[in-house]
Amino acid sequence: MSLLDRLRIGPFRKRATGRNSRLETLLGYRFRQPGLLDQALTHRSITDLPTGNLERLEFLGDAVLGHVVSLILYGEDSYASEGELTMRRSALVNKDYLAEAGETFGLHEFLHTESGVRLSDSKVRRNLVGDAVESLIGALYLDGGITAAEKFILGHILSRQQNTQEIINYKGDLIELCHQRELGPPRFRLLKTLGPEHDKHFVVQVRVGQRTFQTAKADTKKAAEQAAAELALTALKRGRRRRR
Repeated sequence: MSLLDRLRIGPFRKRATGRNSRLETLLGYRFRQPGLLDQALTHRSITDLPTGNLERLEFLGDAVLGHVVSLILYGEDSYASEGELTMRRSALVNKDYLAEAGETFGLHEFLHTESGVRLSDSKVRRNLVGDAVESLIGALYLDGGITAAEKFILGHILSRQQNTQEIINYKGDLIELCHQRELGPPRFRLLKTLGPEHDKHFVVQVRVGQRTFQTAKADTKKAAEQAAAELALTALKRGRRRRR
C-alpha cells in the first residue's frame, strides 16, 4: 500500500448537504470520498476535532500547491534564477491571491461555519477562503491524487497568473538590475492607448541605454509598465547568459 493510499484511510463523513454537489459541478470533479470535500469546507467553529475541520487538509494542500507551482514555474522559464522563481511562487501561493481565486467561483458560499463567523466581513471572508482553497487542494490530492490537484491548480490558480504582476515588482527588479550592471535607469514610454474610454488598453515600451525592448499591452498603465519590465528583464538576462 502506497503512502497516499494509507493517507486516504480516514474517518471521512458522508456528504452532509446538496451544496457540495453544486461545488463539484463547478470544479468539474466528483469526489469518490465525499466526506473529504465536506471536511475541506468545515471551519473549526463547527468542530475543533482535527479530523472534522479543514485545518489538516489545509496543511497538506499548502505543500501540494507549493510542489505543483514549483514544478510548473521551473519548467516554463529556463532563464529564471532561484530568487526569481521563489518570488513568483510566493506570489502564486499568497493567501490573498488564493482568496481572490476562490472567490471567483464562489467558494465562500460553500463553507460550513457557525453563524457567529462574520462572512459578511470581507477581511474575515478572504482569510477563510484562502485557507479553504488550500484545504480543497489537499482533499483533491487525497481523493484523486496529484492529477486531480494539478487540474484544479492549473484551472483555478495558475490560469490567473497575469494578476500577480502587481504582486511581483518587475519594474523594481529591472531598476535594480540596471543599477547593478551600470546600464543607467530604465525609461518607460507610453506609446499609445487603444480602445474606448470604458475599455482602454495601454501600450508601453522600455528603453535601457540605447536598447529598446518588446512592447507590452495591458488594461492599466501600471500593469503595462510591469509587463514591459518583465520582458526587458528576460531579454537582459538571456543576453547575459548567451555571452558567457
